[in-house]
Parts: sequence; structure tokens; C-alpha cells
Amino acid sequence: MNTTDPPSNEATETRSNEEQMSQPLSLGARAKELNPQTVMAQKKSALAATGGLGGFLSRYAVVAVFLMLIAIFGITKSGTFLTTSNLQLLLGANSVALILALGGLLPLIGGEFDLSIGYTLELATVVTALLSEHHVGPGASLLIVMAMGAVIGIVNSIFITVIGVSSFITTLGVGTVVSAISLEMTNGNILISGIPQSLTQFCQTNVAGIPKIIFPAIGCFVVLWLVCEHTTYGRRLLAVGLSSRASKLAGVRVGLMLGSSFVLAGVLAALAGWLELGRVGSASSGVGPDFLLPAIAAGFLGATTIKPGRFNVLGTLVAVALVAVGVNGLELDGVADWVQPLFDGGVLLLAVGSAQLLARRIR
Repeated sequence: MNTTDPPSNEATETRSNEEQMSQPLSLGARAKELNPQTVMAQKKSALAATGGLGGFLSRYAVVAVFLMLIAIFGITKSGTFLTTSNLQLLLGANSVALILALGGLLPLIGGEFDLSIGYTLELATVVTALLSEHHVGPGASLLIVMAMGAVIGIVNSIFITVIGVSSFITTLGVGTVVSAISLEMTNGNILISGIPQSLTQFCQTNVAGIPKIIFPAIGCFVVLWLVCEHTTYGRRLLAVGLSSRASKLAGVRVGLMLGSSFVLAGVLAALAGWLELGRVGSASSGVGPDFLLPAIAAGFLGATTIKPGRFNVLGTLVAVALVAVGVNGLELDGVADWVQPLFDGGVLLLAVGSAQLLARRIR
């Protein structure tokens, strides 16, 4: 008779769990760990634990740094930084960046990434330039590229909400495809002919000393602030970002909410591309990554101020302004061209890394 005891259920479950833990995470699982709201939830719990003066400083530290940079550059570069021409340059050059950052903010609020917005901007500039060569007016070309941006958003949303691919992988793949399309359209050339004079005049001139291009950016900011802070749509999108499962149980149509955020992101990115063509007067392939990182960095940095632990429109505005002032002040010092990507990358690492450090402190 065999007297050996059979393995207990407990031992079997323990070994099963150990085997599961020993298996490497799939690419999709690792992408889920990058969920923006997970990072922000860590930051929010840490900030809640500090409270008092610490909470106040956490809420307005980025604003303080922004004002400090203005003061420093205003004193050290008094003959150039606070001049009318430099302020006009700051406002005009960063209006496109603000619109793109606001577009990227919407999926972040919903707990997802959109890494295709920079490439959508790139394609919008190319398509607008080509349409202009065929005598399509600025108004018609704007409608066409915004529809194109909506289609790109729909493609993203189908892969993410219907098929179930992570937003990180989906939008990176879609962005790469979009970049390839723009490269084929331009054949590697810079498009400068046929740009409508009315578009360049609007994007490059001022009214009452204020760059005209800033008015669409202000309009987008006000509308998105109202939508995100004072509408049912904004509250539901935030709820989806905090917990999609709980939102679904509460009756929220999670797929529709996330899908709409990607569509709106694509539309805003296309608008930014249309304005960028008028601002610089040319279009070329390969510029998407230059716009993508600052937009994502602004979203994360904005979530560390005004409403720490939550992606918010006002915080994103402050973040865009901070990066713009920092880069502009350094450029006035005659630093090299690599300073801006270094600054943008450093800001992104600081914003995301601080969540991990704060969460570690309260463990």
C-alpha cells in the first residue's frame, strides 16, 4: 500500500502562484503598468498623506517655479526676455504646443495614452500644404484635416476599446503608420509652395500687440476647461480613468467615453498641425516626435500642480508655460539646440518619477 500522502490543495495553490509569479510579464501587461491614472493615484495618495503646508506647496510648487523663472530671466536678461517682441514670440510659438497638449490630455484623463498626436499634427501640416497646392482654401482644408484627425482617433479607439490592445502599443503603432504616410506624401521634401497667404498672415501677425494664433489656443483651453470641470462628460471621463470597472458597473459607457477622447485628441492635433503650417510657412515629414514629448510632458507635469494627482486643464496650461519660459530663457543665453529636448525629457522624468518617490515615502 502506498503510504505517501497526496499533496495538499494548499501546497498545490502555492506552487501554482509561484509559477505564475515567475512567468515574465507580457508586453501588454507591462503596458498596463504604465497606466497614467495609476501613476497619478500614487501621487495623490502621497499628497493626501502630507496635508497642511506640504499639500499647499505640492499644489503650487510648479506655479512658484514658473514665477521664479520669470523673475530670474527678467533680471539676468532684462534687455531681451521681458521685451514685447520676445513675449509675442513666446505666445505665438507655444500656442500650437498648448493645443496639442490639451488634445493629449483627454486620453490621459481617461487613463490612457495617445502617442499618435504628434504624428497626426505632422500629417495635418503635410495634407494642408498639398491641398493648398491644389487651390483648396484654408477653411476647407481645416475641415478636411480635422476629419482626418477624427478618423485617426476612431482607428485608435477601435483597437483599444473593441479589440483590447493597450493604448500605449496602439497609438505608437498608429503614429508610426501615420508618419510613414506623411513621408510618402512629401517624398522627403519640404513643402513651401502654395501656402495660403491668409493662413500665414493669421498665424504670423498680431492684433493689438497680441499674436492672432493664440486666440484659437485660448478658445480650446476655455472650452476644454468647461467640459472637463463642469460637464457630465468630464466627470464621467475622469471616473473612467480612476476605475473603468466601477464606472461600467455604474452604467457609464466606458468604450464610448474612451473612444470619444481619442477622437477629440485627433481633431485637436489636426487643428494644431493646420496652425503650425501657417506659423512656419512650410511642411515636412519627421516633425511629429518633436511635438509629441512636450505635449505628454505637459500633461504629466500639469497633474502635479493646481489639482495634484489629477490630470487637469489648468495645470496643463501652467506646465506648457513653464516649459516655454524655461526653454526661451536658456535659448537667450545662447545654448545649443539640444537643450529643448533635454529640458522636455527632464520635465517628463521629474513629473512621473516624483509619483514613485512620494509613494515610496509613505510606505
